[in-house]
Amino acid sequence: MQPPLAAFLEQVLATAQAGLTYSKDPFDIGRFEALRAATVALIASQSELDPAAIGDWIALDSGYPTPKLDVRALILDEAGQILLVQERSDGAWTLPGGWCDVGDSPAGAVVREVAEETGLACRAVQLLALFDKLRHPHPPQLPHAHKAFFLCEVTGGQLLGETDETQGAGYFPIDALPPLSHHRVVASQLRTLHDHVRQGRRDTLFD
Repeated sequence: MQPPLAAFLEQVLATAQAGLTYSKDPFDIGRFEALRAATVALIASQSELDPAAIGDWIALDSGYPTPKLDVRALILDEAGQILLVQERSDGAWTLPGGWCDVGDSPAGAVVREVAEETGLACRAVQLLALFDKLRHPHPPQLPHAHKAFFLCEVTGGQLLGETDETQGAGYFPIDALPPLSHHRVVASQLRTLHDHVRQGRRDTLFD
């Protein structure tokens, strides 16, 4: 999907979800359900996704629509190289991280994700940035998400070459990055975060 269409469909789904949350009239509820079904059909026509799978995914969220939170860990070695993991899903590279689970704090979630994807124990020491995914050059993708980037320090463990979620891990210089998983992170973000840390700044970047 092109960015204008993705943004429009995101707003339509949010409107339908809010309507289903607050509407009492059965006719209005039916209209919002029909709006959501039509949106699912349009998304399926613009992708290779199964309409039933799209509908199941959308149905997982209820209540007032809000952005999801994705957390990512920036871990640097002594030479200032960035730790990246290779995703099984697309074979491209990204910062360790993922969605926050219910009950997670953002810092706790990023520590858990690092352990699961790299084998390393770490601690989150600084919130570097809180970005709105729509304001950065990610490919269009639902749902709307905010991305929290934490500076993390390794405290133990052993770097694994492969996990259930990743098929590789390694440190890369900022000027020689591998192909990135752009749904998860883009090069401009990595350069901004890397410069932020190397300059010793303690403020948090945000959109």
